[in-house]
Amino acid sequence: MYIKNQLRKRFIISAITVIIMVITILGSSYALFMDIKTDVNDQVLTVGDLQITFLGGSSINVNDIDPMSDEEAEELTNNEYTFTIQNGGSVPYSYTIYVQDNPAYSEVTLLNHAYIRVNFNNTGARTLSDLTGGEVFQGNLAAGQSKAFVLKVWVADPDLYDLPNEVMGSEIHLNIVVDGRAGVS
Repeated sequence: MYIKNQLRKRFIISAITVIIMVITILGSSYALFMDIKTDVNDQVLTVGDLQITFLGGSSINVNDIDPMSDEEAEELTNNEYTFTIQNGGSVPYSYTIYVQDNPAYSEVTLLNHAYIRVNFNNTGARTLSDLTGGEVFQGNLAAGQSKAFVLKVWVADPDLYDLPNEVMGSEIHLNIVVDGRAGVS
């Protein structure tokens, strides 16, 4: 009887230990695969010898901006978005920068790109709809090099563009997308 009680206790302790180990392994495996990046400002991509750091975030949300002329928009700073791309790796990086609608805001009425004006790195004001796929820049970064960028966004001048009534209830939510690859193209 004594031996049966000891075996039963050891069996129960062993079973509990196995259950705890299984829960621990499943929990840590799940945590590894469900790693969620919560830093919306700085993002780092490391693949082999290539390390790209995107400082400044990728989301642009314009609030309380009235339609204005290009000259007025150039003088403002509340419509300015700055970010930096750094190549901290040991190989060059070829990239293209796009300005596109933020897919997280698909439920709201976004302003038509024909009425959004942008100026990227003081290259002159352009209408977002005139840019092929929203492409604003192509470049290369040598290993260890970084480059800063400034993007200004505003609503087109009503005196030059025939703005529809929908402009008043629309919102601007854009993403900066950096598409690139190791090496120089």
